[in-house]
Amino acid sequence: MTWISCAIGSCAVYAAVNHLDAHIISRHVKGPAAMPLYTAIVVLVISFVAFLAAGLPDMGREGGLLTAAGFVMMMANIFYFRAIAVGDPAIVAAMFQVKAVFTLVLSRLFLDERLSAERLVGFVLILGAAIVLSLESVEGRFRLGKAFWPILVADFCWATAAIFVKHASTNVTFLSIVAYEGFGLALGGVAIALSGPVRHAFRTSYRDSGRGVIALVFASEGLGFLGKALFLLGVSLGPVTIVSALGGVQPFFSIAYGYLFAFLLPQLFPRPPGGVHVLKRLALAVVLMGGVWLCR
Repeated sequence: MTWISCAIGSCAVYAAVNHLDAHIISRHVKGPAAMPLYTAIVVLVISFVAFLAAGLPDMGREGGLLTAAGFVMMMANIFYFRAIAVGDPAIVAAMFQVKAVFTLVLSRLFLDERLSAERLVGFVLILGAAIVLSLESVEGRFRLGKAFWPILVADFCWATAAIFVKHASTNVTFLSIVAYEGFGLALGGVAIALSGPVRHAFRTSYRDSGRGVIALVFASEGLGFLGKALFLLGVSLGPVTIVSALGGVQPFFSIAYGYLFAFLLPQLFPRPPGGVHVLKRLALAVVLMGGVWLCR
């Protein structure tokens, strides 16, 4: 498998997960509070398998940084699920690309990477397209959609985690990264489980949902882990900047899935807006991809 196929495959998987998560939260697991705990359970199991397969690596400082990255990723998941509960999956997928802006700023502050004019143009393109995409018309006035701020916080957390991984990933095996980052995600799950409302939401969702729904939830979380694993594998095989830039194709997958799922399963997935709306989304997705590519 080439690094290009890994990068694009990761985008395709993540876009599908966005739609599945939106369906699960809107139809079955009422509210987003319980979802991060399902993520923690799935990731903990997979991380232990990866840890054993890697030969029980003792990584010291690198392991600590990767664990911290996973913990921050769990904080990102909290805000991601809040965003997907109130926003269109295609728009949320497009807003993911704002993490390139935060990564650029954090890299300049903590890694002393150069901010070229090309990257600044990419910064403006990404932020501008994301804001236009998230605008909603309410009584003749435009305002930012409800998903804008939660996904912005999630993007910042994802960018912070990427900086930690970049610091720790030199001469570290793929399985070790998966294991230690997964342990951090699970630790984040333990931290949020200390909240009474979160535990109540988890117990209620588990009790009230049938086995089929629970299986769907775990399948979605497993797919999410697959998307992350493909991205990490792509980074390990190819240039990290180009692999990250190829993430700009995710909005195109999300738009396509919206129509595909609505056609195949109209009773489960609402039909997305067409006509000028889809043209607007495609045009802004192109702008986003161009901005991400400039920030690579």
